[in-house]
Parts: sequence; structure tokens; C-alpha cells
Amino acid sequence: MSFLNGTLLNDLQSDQATNEKRFSPLGILNSVVDSTASIDYLSPATKESFSNISSLRDAETPIIKDQAVTVVTTPGFEYIPSNLPDSDKYFFQPYDVFSGMRHYPAANDNNMISSEFQSKEVLKNVLYEMGNTIEGILSTVLESRKTQLLPLGLEQVSDSTNDYQFVGATDTLTMKKAAQEETMFYSLEAAMAANEIGGDYRFVTNRAGLARQKMAALKFGAGNDKNLQSLGFIGADRMYESGNITSTEKFDGFMFRDGAVGVFENFPSDFRKGTSFAGKEWSVSDTALPFVNMRANIFTDSNATNATSLFTSGTDSNLIMSMYEEMGIWVRFYVVYRYNETLGTRVNDIIKIQGTKA
Repeated sequence: MSFLNGTLLNDLQSDQATNEKRFSPLGILNSVVDSTASIDYLSPATKESFSNISSLRDAETPIIKDQAVTVVTTPGFEYIPSNLPDSDKYFFQPYDVFSGMRHYPAANDNNMISSEFQSKEVLKNVLYEMGNTIEGILSTVLESRKTQLLPLGLEQVSDSTNDYQFVGATDTLTMKKAAQEETMFYSLEAAMAANEIGGDYRFVTNRAGLARQKMAALKFGAGNDKNLQSLGFIGADRMYESGNITSTEKFDGFMFRDGAVGVFENFPSDFRKGTSFAGKEWSVSDTALPFVNMRANIFTDSNATNATSLFTSGTDSNLIMSMYEEMGIWVRFYVVYRYNETLGTRVNDIIKIQGTKA
């Protein structure tokens, strides 16, 4: 019986023993994955190329840069401006997150924990920590791509002085406690539109960061006398929590427009082809994996060894000449984002946010 194979990733249910590990929400990862479908600044061919491109090549995207157009009020041949565009191109960095596990079925023959339960639970732990690692990568990207200015609209949507304030020292949009009511999302929507980055946004904060807003969404939804939906109140499905974001205020985190950032998986040749050789198998997971929320490259192998060193209390005869199985899990992906040549002077649609206690 094989304990480690690609289909194991489709079923992580168990009914034996317990697993002490705790799993925090991975809201940064999930929000970015959910945002990916709205990316409209990359061609279909470029998106497709991410899945099979080699690390020796870049998927370059041409850009016509923001243009200063000349307009005159005097007609005539001699007054026709050239208005030639300035172009550029950019590409994205691939990231590799790799882990796996080795399983010795014979080691469970005299063990209270069944071989099946152990392999599934260890796999869950591995995938969670891989998801955590991906969260760290995406958090760094959001931090590096956050807007460094937000000059318009904040005074207009504030009921009192600096209800909404952009703090240049930290490049953070702060919101006073009084502004964190059910109208907050409508005010933010208006402010983003004033800065020409309007659209649908996703919010990711520390755990329970937007608990009050979620409560209002459930309490005063459509069909209610308050009907906050008429104010553009976003649904709870656009509010995410991450155990990797901490706050000493009400909340800290990011808001970003749909498509502002996204991820595309990459599958090297042997994994795409499903190569099988001498008991070794290369494959791509059928679906997005738990916690990782992306499809992964899967390598499985089985071999034999003297595994008695697994135990220090004695020599287990079951392991003197024993079979083991191993699985390598490789999540290779590109993080993509909208072109912005000068973050220091041009508003970007990724905003670092903070809700203060006062």
C-alpha cells in the first residue's frame, strides 16, 4: 500500500488521534489569490506563459508610460504636435517554496498512531507552514508596492479633522475610531475614486481587526431598515484576517484593488509531463492544495533503507530492512502587479491601513 501519492492531497480527513498544531488564518495569501482573476493588464498569452516558462526566460510585458500630451489652441500644419509615446517593459520575479516529508510505514506497526493518520496530519502541518512562508513573501511584496501618497479625498470624507489621514512617515492611511463605523467602506471607496484608483477592494488585517465591520454587514444588510448595502458596504467575503499581521491598535493591514496583485503558478517540464521513472513520479496536484491555495509540483519516490536510527530507545527489528516513501512539494509561482514607474509620486492601488484606538 502506498501512503504518499498525489491523491493523498485531495483528502486530508481523519478520524483517529489528534494533532496539537494550531492553524492561523492565512488572509494575505487568500486575498491575493482571490484578486488574481481580476488582473486585466496582462495579455492572455502572458498569463498562460507563467505556467510553463523556464527560469532562464522572463515573461516581459510592454507598457506605454503615462504621457504628457501637448494640446494647443491654434490649428494649422505647423502646430500639429508629435505626441510620441514613451514605452517600457517589465517582468516579474518567480518564487520557490519547497518542503515535503518522508514516511516509514513499518515504524507505525507497534505505534498507537496509525500510519494513515500520521501521514495525513504531517502533510497538513507541512502545507500550513508552506502557506505561512508564501504569506511572508506576499506581505513583503505588498509592503514594497504600497502607495507613498494619497493626496485627494481624505478631507472630504472626514466628519472631523483627520478622521482619515495619510501619514507620510509610515506611508499608512490611518482611520480614527469614530471613522471605523459602518460608513467606513463608502468613505474609502469615495477617497480611492478621488485619487483615480477607484474600484472593488479587498481588505486584510490582523485577527478580529474588522470584527465590528463584519458584524454591521451581517446586522444591517439588504432588506433591513438601515440597508447599509446602499452605501457600498462590502461583503464579509472581501474582508480577510491573517495570523501574520499584528497590531497594537484596532487593526493594521492592507487594502488593495482587485487585480492590483496576483499569483500565477509555474510547473517545470517533468511535472507538467507527468514523468515516471524507476519508481519516481513527477506530477501536478489536481487542485489547489489546502493552506497553500495554489496547485503544486509533486514528486514522490519509494526506496529501502535501514531506518533503526529513527528510535533511540532500542533497535526496532521492523526497521532493519525497511521501505520508506517520500514526497517533495514545490510551489513555484510568480507575483504580478500593475506597472507604476514612480511610486514616490504616483498613487498606487495598494494601500497600507491602520485603524487607531482613539
